[in-house]
Amino acid sequence: MSRQSIGRRGKIRRRRIILGRPLRNGWRPSVARAAAIGVAPALLVGAGVGALVQSNQAAPGVVQAVSADTPFTFSGFGHGHGRGMGQWGAYGYAQDGWTAERIIGHYYGGTELGTVDDAMIAVRLMARDDHTLDVYSDTGMIVAGKQLAPGEAAHLTPTPDGGANVVVTEGCSGDVLWQAATDLPWVDPIDLAEDRPANEHLTMCSDDKTYRGALGVVLDGTAPRTVNRLHVEDYLRSVVPAEALPAWADTGGAEALRAQAIAARSYALAEKRHEKWQTCDTTDCQVYGGSGVEDPRTDDGVRTTRGTVLMKDGEVVRSEFSASTGGYSAGGTFPPVEDEGDKVAPNREWAKTFTAAEIGSKFGVGDLQACEVLSRNNLGPEGGRVTRVRVVGSDRTIETTGAEARTKLGLRSDWFTVKEGIDEDAPEITPAPEPGPETGTDPFGSGTGTSPIEQAYLDLGGVDSVLGSPIGPELMLPDEIGKFRIFTGGAIVWTPDLGAQVIDASFLKDWFPSTGSAE
Repeated sequence: MSRQSIGRRGKIRRRRIILGRPLRNGWRPSVARAAAIGVAPALLVGAGVGALVQSNQAAPGVVQAVSADTPFTFSGFGHGHGRGMGQWGAYGYAQDGWTAERIIGHYYGGTELGTVDDAMIAVRLMARDDHTLDVYSDTGMIVAGKQLAPGEAAHLTPTPDGGANVVVTEGCSGDVLWQAATDLPWVDPIDLAEDRPANEHLTMCSDDKTYRGALGVVLDGTAPRTVNRLHVEDYLRSVVPAEALPAWADTGGAEALRAQAIAARSYALAEKRHEKWQTCDTTDCQVYGGSGVEDPRTDDGVRTTRGTVLMKDGEVVRSEFSASTGGYSAGGTFPPVEDEGDKVAPNREWAKTFTAAEIGSKFGVGDLQACEVLSRNNLGPEGGRVTRVRVVGSDRTIETTGAEARTKLGLRSDWFTVKEGIDEDAPEITPAPEPGPETGTDPFGSGTGTSPIEQAYLDLGGVDSVLGSPIGPELMLPDEIGKFRIFTGGAIVWTPDLGAQVIDASFLKDWFPSTGSAE
């Protein structure tokens, strides 16, 4: 595959890949489910969503599917969404002598550095969803206004009134010592101050994972959620080593870790996901592993940047990042920039091979007939990242974003090209430690670090907006033409052509009269 200079803007290419021989009987007709349920007129304005997913009728001159085992190689650049800071690029620039402040300024154009006073943050621990809180501490803890002895365990179940039922036992599975109801569904360590010693941290009974600060249980509708509330500087001591590589400090990359601390602090403090928590502990937010993953090398990056954040128009900026830009950042909230520091990324170029059958299955189009890259972002080699793709199969045709294609195929980024056959020149992925890979996965290509629905919700004010709190996850519209999410005060619907639109939630009830869901 030919490569052009990273600094040169490649032409947007409209490339059609036709796969093999025609089927004997032509395209297989089917009726789109969107037509069966009657897509609401509100979603058919302008270009029309109906064109995004359609059944395949006879079409002369279109070549049909090849053998199911025909291989196709997807080759590309980078790892992650590419928006904001590239972590490998930051490391490369640090090795070249750049300071954290210069690194941050390069990736986050249009922002400035500011400071925040001591702040607290509430983190939803996603792996604890739908479970009770079962916790102990080696030095004792406080629950329901009572101090527990070292080794005694507290078991909390949230109640609809905002409190919790508490059971205290000898150890995690010993005899019951006492039980009660409380209005305060929190377990506090013996000292809630910042930077407390490890023996005071709260420990989960299930896996002995430790956490600074307090742990509590709340209800999200009727579902239990576990929340960790702690000082943001304590939180960062677990985030930075999980998102970056502490060993960079040993090879000239300490300034990259300082830059990571600034970006992570800004991202966290700009989050406003729910009225009961600000952020979560997975790549949907930032990876947060509790106090057991702290490292003195990343602690230093947090300490020496204490309180420093990115700001714009007086507000803390949601400063997303990913492992490798591939040599050019993707743009979006922050201006795209060439990323010469990314040259140190061990798997800057990558390749992955699929069969035609696998591609058809992953996109749900039946037997694969054609794959067409409709547009790119015009930044970097091969025309840059894919922004729009069409996949044609025997059952249906879909159009979606490059980011969604990346998600469906499990690619390292949305900067890719496709070649029929096994590409002997394609780079191999080499074993190497890697950061991230990213914050805020964005399969629908909004360019903001969250889904377009969540970004619209945040732009409106999050839980403080007229929409109120979310009462369910994002769900797929029929035939995967977009997504929707319901809130206490309405709903947001998103499609690639129309973007995110706030609607009355009753519209969705009319759309799905039989089930009330997107089955």
